[in-house]
Formats: sequence, structure tokens, C-alpha cells
Amino acid sequence: MRDAVAGLVLSILLVPQAMAYAQLAGLPPQMGLFAALTPPLLYFFFGTSPFVSVGPVALVSLVIGEAVGNSGLEPQAGAAIVAIQAGLLLLLLGGFGLGRLVNFISEPVLLGFTAAAAFLIAASQLPTLLGIEVARAGDLPTALQALWAGLPDLRPYTAIIGGTALVALLLANRYAAAILWKIGVKPPFRLALAKSLPLVVIVVAGWAALSVEAEIPTVQAIEGGLPNPFTSFGTISDWLNLLPSAVAVAVIIFVTATAVAKALAGEDRSELDTSREAVALGAANISAAFTGGYAVGASLSRSALVRDSGGRTPLASAVASLAIIAVLLFLAPLLSYLPKTALAALVISAVFGLINLRDMRAVWEHDRMEGIIILAAFIATLAFGVRLGLAVGALLGLAYFLWFSSVPRVTRIGTDDGGATFRSIEREHVELTTLPTLAVRIDRSIYFANAAFIEEKLFNRLSRHEGVTDLVLDMSAVNDIDASGVAMLRRTVQRLKSQGIALHFAATHEPIAEKLGLIDSEVCSFHRTVGQAVECCGVQLDADIAPT
Repeated sequence: MRDAVAGLVLSILLVPQAMAYAQLAGLPPQMGLFAALTPPLLYFFFGTSPFVSVGPVALVSLVIGEAVGNSGLEPQAGAAIVAIQAGLLLLLLGGFGLGRLVNFISEPVLLGFTAAAAFLIAASQLPTLLGIEVARAGDLPTALQALWAGLPDLRPYTAIIGGTALVALLLANRYAAAILWKIGVKPPFRLALAKSLPLVVIVVAGWAALSVEAEIPTVQAIEGGLPNPFTSFGTISDWLNLLPSAVAVAVIIFVTATAVAKALAGEDRSELDTSREAVALGAANISAAFTGGYAVGASLSRSALVRDSGGRTPLASAVASLAIIAVLLFLAPLLSYLPKTALAALVISAVFGLINLRDMRAVWEHDRMEGIIILAAFIATLAFGVRLGLAVGALLGLAYFLWFSSVPRVTRIGTDDGGATFRSIEREHVELTTLPTLAVRIDRSIYFANAAFIEEKLFNRLSRHEGVTDLVLDMSAVNDIDASGVAMLRRTVQRLKSQGIALHFAATHEPIAEKLGLIDSEVCSFHRTVGQAVECCGVQLDADIAPT
């Protein structure tokens, strides 16, 4: 019963959102409703989160609109092909357990990308809000230029209805729940009323559109009944041309759906299987394509609504699907009275949640370079569109990771507590008291991109001290080493041997020690701790004598 109630509450928000997001994708509104039919049922069987609501979402709709608008195909056929391709890619990710690949898109990249996508979504809906007919644009400069050129054709009554609906939706999103709480409305009725206000606003906008003498554009007439099976498969060339868009759609679907599932799973400590999530999302997208819909994802706002409405299993979303069927069978003719400007207002009011200023500020305070990546991903997405923006952001994130990992800290360490701990003499103001034994810590795993840098830094540190007889390497932070790293250490051993310096490895993890076992044992040795290695070199560590 709790799931049934949650599903009915969900359907109140899902119906107008599905139609609005289909409009964002440049598709007939019934495709949004069709996309909300079978995907929740597939997720019910394969998904792992009890709350996730699968259906049309803004980001995916934006990519679909850009892709099918440039494909030359019928929008319905192009959208279905992208959904099938994205579904197959997600099935492959889940089937081969490759869901971790999506982690290569960093959090700063996602923050910048989604914020820019919010601006693109709003810009794409402004002409519809104002009653202007312009060509779709994939980037912000082109969209603004088209909007400016179309301003002379602005329809005042359409703009007034759309602007009023937008203000009402923003106020409802911000204050409705608090006002209902203050007047004493109890749960779950308070939440149901608050989430039904968007539908009320759109219905009132439809009444206003009928009441004025001016012509207000309304949504395309919706044919009643269930969808026809997908039969237009296009050509191989069409599939290849749409493949890059499908890859972007699959990435966006999986990244956002996994984030939604993790955010909601963390509160009830339920387990989340990302591979099964990929399989569920892949099956949902393929089913959507074959039942008249288009690519779907997980909506954070609708998923949170399921949880807050008392839903405990994916059955809640399945109940919402049944409600969509009832709408298609009995209310389809009435939906054609809804003004497009009101649906555009609904889309614009919903995208503000994609701009997360608090997390952006936290990233900037943590690392200025990652803050710059947010800005770069934001600008690239606005300037080049969603697909290229996501690709540029992902490449920047990977480039930063490679650069960051290629210049690890190689720092001299000392002790002021008799060898119990060794800390950086540069950062911790610890005196270097172990000479002629020099202790150095490598603060990252060693691989091909940083091996030469580490070798250079090691001999740079040695050159600062005369008469060094032993070099102790603290390997506690080295969790992995590749063939290039082993070759570098072998060269280091030979160079140290020629200088009469012995090498001691300290706190080396067992897998690393096994890889280093072939290095010349006459000039290097292994020790459990840095303190033991230093004492083995003849240095006395007195715990009672420490600098003040």
C-alpha cells in the first residue's frame, strides 16, 4: 500500500515532466509518456535501488535533441536508435563488470558539465517560453543568436503565460512544502500536494491559453492507447552517425543514475551493485525504444519523491507506469490543450537543481586546479555542446590526474621521537639528524609516467648532502610499481653502487617487495620500518633526546 501511494504521488509529477522532456528532445509529447511505461518495470526486475525512478530526464533529452536534430532521420526513429545503442553499451558495461570505467569522469568535470547543461537546457526552452519559432542549437552562442534574431516574432500573450507559469513553479518549488507545513497539512498529504502543484500550474496555464483571444501554441495532439512497436531501423550509416551521441547518452545515464542510487542508498545503508545497475538501465533503454519511447535515465527529484512518499521497493515506479497507461487510455485528448510555453517553464524550473554551487565552492577551496577544471568543463560545454563538452571535460580530468600522479612528492624525512615516526623535514619542521644516512619518502605509486621524475628527485636530494653512505627509501606510500618503476630502481641501485652508497627499502608492501626481489641484494636490503633501516645503518635513535 505504501508503494502504491508513492507511485500515485510520483505519477502526478511524472506526467507533465515526461511530456516536457520529450518537448526538450524535439519529440512528440507522447514519446515522453511512452518512455515512462516499460523502463520502470525492467528496473523492477534488474535494479538494486528501492527508490530509483527511471524515465525521461533533462540531460539525456538535451543530448537526444541535439543528436536527432542533426541526423537527417525522423526524430522518433533517430531517438529510438540512440536508445537501443545506449542500452546495448550499458548491457556490455554491466555484463563484463566494467562499470568502474565511468569513474574516470571526475567530480569536478561532472559539476562543470551539468551546470553548463542547465544553461543549455534553459536556453533551448526560452524560445518556446516566449512563443518564438527558431531552429534548435547545440551550443549557447548559437542559441542566444537565434533567440535574438527571433525576438521580433515574440508572442506577448504566450510570453506572459509562460513567464507567469515559470514564476509560479519556482515559488512552488521553494515555498510550497514549508507553507503547507505551517498551515498544518500532515504527511503524506503535504508532500502529495506540494508535488502536484506543477501539474496544477500547467492546467491553469492551459485554461489561460483557452481564455485569451490570441493563438497560444499547444502540444501536438496525443493519440490515445498504447504505443506501436518500433519498426524503423534506418541504415548502417545512420547507426554509425548516431553512435557518438549514444556513447554520450550511455555515459550520462550511468553516471547520473549511479550517483542518484548511491545518494539514496547511503541513507538506509542498502547495497548497490553498479554492474546490475548498468544491466537494468540497458534493458530499460532497449525496452523504451521498442515501445515508442526514447532513452531514459534516473531522476534525482522523482527518486527522492518516491522515498519521501513512503515507497520502499521499485513497485512504486511500476504503479506510476500503470497510472501513465490510464492517462494514455482515458485522458489523452485533454493533453493537447496544454500550452508548450507552460511545459517549457516546467523544464526551466527543474534545471536549477543541476547547478550545485556549494559543491563547486568546496572543490575550489580544496584544490584550485580542480576548480579550474570545473570552469573549463563549463565553458567547453557551453561553447561546443553537450557531447564535445563532456569529452573535453573528461580529457581534462584525466590529463590532470596524469600530471598530478607524474610529479609525486619525494621528500626527506626525519624523526624527533626516537624513530617512532618519520615526517617530512620541509613540511613538519623536523630536524635531519640521521646523516650520513639519508631517509627519503616516495609519496605515490611508481609507474612509467613518474619513474624518471622520482629518479631525478632522489639524486637531487642526495646532492644536497656530502658524505652520504646509506639511502633509506620509505616505501609505505608506494602501493604499486610497474616494469618501468622496477627498471628505474635497478638503475638507481647501479648509480648508488658506483658512488659507494647502499640502498635500504623500508616499510615495503609484500607485493612490491616481491617485484623488487631481483634487484642486486649486495647493495640493497629490506626492513620492516624506517627506524629499523636507519639503525641498521649505524645511526642511534635516542627517544629521550628530542629537539625543543
